[in-house]
Amino acid sequence: MIYSKNTIKNISESIGIPKLKDGITTAMAQDVEYRLHEIIAEAMKFMRHSKRTKLTVTDINSALRVRNVEPIYGFETGRPIKFHKATAGLEDIYYVDDEQIGLDTLLEEPLPSMPLDTVYTAHWLAIEGVQPRIQQNPIPIDEESGDAAAKKPAKIQRQDGVDTIPLVKHVLSKELQLYYECITESLQSSDPVVKSTALESISIDAGIHQLVTYFVQYVAVTVKNNLHNLEVLKTTMAVARAIRRNPNLFIEPYMHQLIPSLLTCLVSKQLCESYTEDHWSLRDGAAAQISEICQQFGQTYHTLQARIARTLLRAFLDPTKALTTHYGAIVGLTKLSTNIIQVLILPNIKTYMSLLDVEMEKDNPQLVHDGQHCRDALLNALRVLTSSYSDLEPVNLTHIQKNKLADVVGNTLAGIVYADAEGGKIMAAVAAASQEANSQSA
Repeated sequence: MIYSKNTIKNISESIGIPKLKDGITTAMAQDVEYRLHEIIAEAMKFMRHSKRTKLTVTDINSALRVRNVEPIYGFETGRPIKFHKATAGLEDIYYVDDEQIGLDTLLEEPLPSMPLDTVYTAHWLAIEGVQPRIQQNPIPIDEESGDAAAKKPAKIQRQDGVDTIPLVKHVLSKELQLYYECITESLQSSDPVVKSTALESISIDAGIHQLVTYFVQYVAVTVKNNLHNLEVLKTTMAVARAIRRNPNLFIEPYMHQLIPSLLTCLVSKQLCESYTEDHWSLRDGAAAQISEICQQFGQTYHTLQARIARTLLRAFLDPTKALTTHYGAIVGLTKLSTNIIQVLILPNIKTYMSLLDVEMEKDNPQLVHDGQHCRDALLNALRVLTSSYSDLEPVNLTHIQKNKLADVVGNTLAGIVYADAEGGKIMAAVAAASQEANSQSA
């Protein structure tokens, strides 16, 4: 043992406890040694986290504070501790030598100089992304290394009419640069085989980690600049899907940049030149991707689905928005979950249908066309709702049941449900959901 029984006896006699038994001193010595090992092990953790190889008094005090023990006073990290040996009988005793300071010597020493007053000055840290070469700023790393090529001014990039200087230099190998250029050119090709090959490469390649931020930026810029080009938007959504489904890429840090592009393709007013084009499939695909993102990252980011649902609900209930926006909001809410349908869509269907009926009565073929898709989206939402009530028996399709359904979803949609093949299941699910909502509100 590093802590002997005689030491325990000496300490006990110094505090007035004489003649301890050998068994007690042995047990106490072992316990003290165990406690010392614990404190030293804890202090070494602080030493390693501080990137040091020498254990200091500060580490010991930090370990004691962690264990709610009062720290040691009178010792400093910067002052070396010198122990002196004194022989007493058969044992060696070590003690710390206290330096004796003469009072006369202390009084004769000159007084220390007065401390300087605190002064604050202001200087430019950076001007338009360029660090001025002044004394207060640190020397750039490129100048310290003496790299003449790195001293060239940063290349100015122009975005949205504003000249910007990139603050971070991304270093890509020539192979990755060629790969990115080849992929982007292939995505713009009119040959579907070339496009599918490029998308497959993005979805399975394992060596494109450094290109993730470039592909995410490509998606955002392409969606922004081609809002009325349906084919380009479909290809861009396919790129977003390929990036997310690549098991070798860590896409989580870029979700906040990818979701706005998906929402744009979901609820944008116009995504093509003519209303007869199939932009509905693009909105359906964007809604499916948003639903997959919520399922994949919903446990990590608990407010993600709620924030997206709030955005879609605002678009759904805004009467000034276009019917295409309403369609995207309905499809997006439907894809999120059946609970979203029950809580957000079902209580607002009747009010929305009264607005939709007025719009479809206007002499405008586009409004009629878009309104029909909105009706179909609402009907599909009710069909999805039946999955939560699969154990219910379908109700009989009677006029009484139709009137009850009309009180919840409006006369027009109630008639559509009444004529649907799954009308009995839908009526049973809507009745059960309405009863649950009434019981919760009561």
